[in-house]
Amino acid sequence: MVEGLYFHIPFCNQKCPYCDFVSFVGEPSEEYLKLLEMELKLYEDLEFNLRTIYFGGGTPSLVPTKLWKKFFKSLDLRGVEEITLECNPENYRTEDFEELLSLGINRLSFGVQSFLEKNLRFLGRKHSRETSLKAIQQAHAVGFKNISIDLIYGLPGQTLKELKEEISILRDLPITHLSAYLLTPYEDTLFGELWKKGSLKLPCEEEIEEMFLFLSEELSSLGFVHYEISNFAKEGYECKHNLLYWTHKEFLGLGVSAWSFVNKRRFGNYKNLQAYRSAILNGKKPVEKEEILEGKELIKDYLFVALRTIYGVPKHMLGSIPEGLEEFFIEEGENLRLSKRGWLLINEIWSILSKQFSTSRRMGI
Repeated sequence: MVEGLYFHIPFCNQKCPYCDFVSFVGEPSEEYLKLLEMELKLYEDLEFNLRTIYFGGGTPSLVPTKLWKKFFKSLDLRGVEEITLECNPENYRTEDFEELLSLGINRLSFGVQSFLEKNLRFLGRKHSRETSLKAIQQAHAVGFKNISIDLIYGLPGQTLKELKEEISILRDLPITHLSAYLLTPYEDTLFGELWKKGSLKLPCEEEIEEMFLFLSEELSSLGFVHYEISNFAKEGYECKHNLLYWTHKEFLGLGVSAWSFVNKRRFGNYKNLQAYRSAILNGKKPVEKEEILEGKELIKDYLFVALRTIYGVPKHMLGSIPEGLEEFFIEEGENLRLSKRGWLLINEIWSILSKQFSTSRRMGI
């Protein structure tokens, strides 16, 4: 039963040097939104109990609100609890936020990335700190109660003092959610190329750990719950859509490069815009890759996403904790979850845990 829809809007004014998402420099077209409508109709055979809709990118806020009004006429919003739109701070203003709210969008996620001008310039962002503050305040003033922001930390030369300055600004902002992402030099990005050449010097492990633990403790003091490795929310404002990902609920991804998880099957769309367009216009689902998850592979897939959260996983599903990893787990009733230090080492811990399945007993999900 599909509970979430994700729409990928793969257009940006520019390509940021840290971004590894599929995106193209240019303006979103009305035709692309029509292709999304056509793709959704190709999945009429699926069962839906729709609870969340998420517009990500790219830069969804490049879409003029008049086009959103046309697009929303094609959606059945009955029963939908959360509709999120990702925004760049410089794209929309008061009248736009009013239009978005009237359409049923009730959650905004602003790509702030930093409140310090030098960091914004390093990250290739065009907006300023004041632009971000103004956009957040305008959205809240028109009635948005569920506002999230993205921040990036672990920049070259970044100090804990600077990070504290960033977080201090949050005290007076009407936000209910924050995603804090560690700067990662992904392959096929400008930063990835610079890192391979040795031209990008990132903080050491000890500095990253200090920043991560500071964020967790400081945001907790501001009333945020650290409910997933990179995500913090005021009580009741956890991202319902992303929780579908982390709890193995079914979701359908539409648009270029979008991924889905339906009927124990993960499948991804074409990354090439023309290949995607051609498939849709020919009445074919634009699926480029797929994987059927069964047995242990399905369990491993679930554990990989669920261990990212504060909710953890059932003990019987995880099996025994490998010797030497006990200190990184917390037992809560019938569940096990990773501690904050465990989250810091999740890739290493997962590498060890995954090997356990080659000899583990039969388990069910």
